[in-house]
Amino acid sequence: MTQTTSRQAMIEAAEQIIAERGMPTLTLKDVQIAAKQSNKSAAKYHFGSREGLLEALVEVRMSPVDARRQELLDEMERLGAPPTVRQAVGALVRPLAAETLGRPGSRYARFLVQAMFDPALADLIQRHLRAESYRHVHRMLIDLCPAPGEIAAWRADNITMLSMTALAAREGTDRTPAETAAIVADLVDTCAAVLEAGTSAHTSSAVGPTDHTEPQGVSQ
Repeated sequence: MTQTTSRQAMIEAAEQIIAERGMPTLTLKDVQIAAKQSNKSAAKYHFGSREGLLEALVEVRMSPVDARRQELLDEMERLGAPPTVRQAVGALVRPLAAETLGRPGSRYARFLVQAMFDPALADLIQRHLRAESYRHVHRMLIDLCPAPGEIAAWRADNITMLSMTALAAREGTDRTPAETAAIVADLVDTCAAVLEAGTSAHTSSAVGPTDHTEPQGVSQ
């Protein structure tokens, strides 16, 4: 096994362990065993520590998501028209869907869901997943949301979490490309409906108008 394939095997093993058993169960020893590494110092050599392994995992998975999201933003800019809700939601959902439902064997959406409930892992995600493309989309979603003040930021965060959990629930299931496309399209429809939903009188009266320029919830 080459150094490149050995490193990738350990990244995939770490993703599987966290996705299926949670962050507390992750050890470099277990990663080496799952990745079939006979060299007992392989993980230490490639990543330095458990934290280094997690950083490498996030970087490998996030890079294509960020690149695809930036492509969608660039396409919107070239069109020269104000973005629609569906375009903005698509820029949030579709890049992550391509890296999860569109990548055979992916467990990345389930990894992200684990991150939402583990403070240590959430801190790592927040440091590394603040890509400008996501921040841009998040601000766009807030601007497009008809709800007042802070509720718009909540909505943007809510559909981020909704998209991650929905993709995690569908990840790892056999389906045709047409079925996958339909699932992703329906997820975009659902998130757009959430963003544009009306607010109750109680919710509106409980929150005053507030400016939000930074993502408040779990990034992706």
